[in-house]
Amino acid sequence: MPGPQASCWAPGTSACTQVASLEEEEDKMGSASAECQVSRAPDPCTSFFLTNNQSHPQMNEFSWKDVTNALSLANMVLGLFSIFCSFCKRCHCASWMLLISFLLDTVVGAITRHLSLCCKSGVELNDFTVFTTFGLASALLLGVDGPLNGFLAIIYVLAATFRLCFYSTGAQLTYKGLPCRYASCVLASTSLLTKGNTFILSCMASLMILFMMDQSYYPHDEILESENWKKLVYLGGIFMLLLSPFSLTAFYCLLWSLSYIFFPDALWGKAACLRLQCPRS
Repeated sequence: MPGPQASCWAPGTSACTQVASLEEEEDKMGSASAECQVSRAPDPCTSFFLTNNQSHPQMNEFSWKDVTNALSLANMVLGLFSIFCSFCKRCHCASWMLLISFLLDTVVGAITRHLSLCCKSGVELNDFTVFTTFGLASALLLGVDGPLNGFLAIIYVLAATFRLCFYSTGAQLTYKGLPCRYASCVLASTSLLTKGNTFILSCMASLMILFMMDQSYYPHDEILESENWKKLVYLGGIFMLLLSPFSLTAFYCLLWSLSYIFFPDALWGKAACLRLQCPRS
C-alpha cells in the first residue's frame, strides 16, 4: 500500500532506503514472534507434571464419589436383606437391618454435603436405595398376611415414592415432608419394642404416612457436620447398636426420630436458622 508508506517517509530519504528499513523491521518482528512461540511451546516434562497435578483433585473427587456410591450400595443391600428377612418371618432381623441403614445413610449424606459431591449416577443410586430400604423394606415390616396390612403396606410405599419424587426442594437447608429414613427408623424401633405387634405398627405407619405426605418443612439435621451434641447423639446410636441391649437401642433410636419429627426447629433446626441469619447480618 503506497499511501501509508509514503506518509511515513522522513524528508531527505529515498524510497529504496525506506523500503529496506521496513523489510529489516519486519524480519526482526518475525524472528521475535518465532522466539516467543518457541518459548511458549510447552515442555513435554512440564506439561506432563501439570496434567498430573491437575488430575489429583479429580482423582480425589472420583475416589470420594466411589466411596459414597459404595456406601449407598451397601445400604441398598441391607434393605434387600431386610426384605428377605421379612418374607422369612424374621421381623427382628429385618428391623435391625433398617436401623443399621438409618445410621449408614447419615454418613452418606454427610460426605456428600461436606464435599459437595453431585453426579447423576450417584443421585439415582441414592434415590433407588432410599426407595428400596426406607420405602419397600420398611413397609414389609407391617406384614402382608391380611388384606388390611397389605393395603397399608402399599400405601406406605406409595407415600415414600411420592415424597421422594415430588417433594424434593431446591432449598439446601430444608426437607419438604418427613424424610423417609426417620419414618423407617420409627417403624423399625416400634417393631423391636413391641415384638412385631401389627396393630401398633399399623397405627405408627399411618402416622408416618401423614408426616411424609405433609408439606411441612423439616431442617437438615446435619448430625456429623454441626453442633457437637448432634455428633454425640450419632455416636450414642452406634454405641447402643454395638454394645447395649437390643431394647435400649430401639428405644434410643425411637426417641431420636420422634424428637426430630415433633421438635424439628427447636432441637434440630438451630444450625439452619443461624445460617439463614448470617447472610442478612
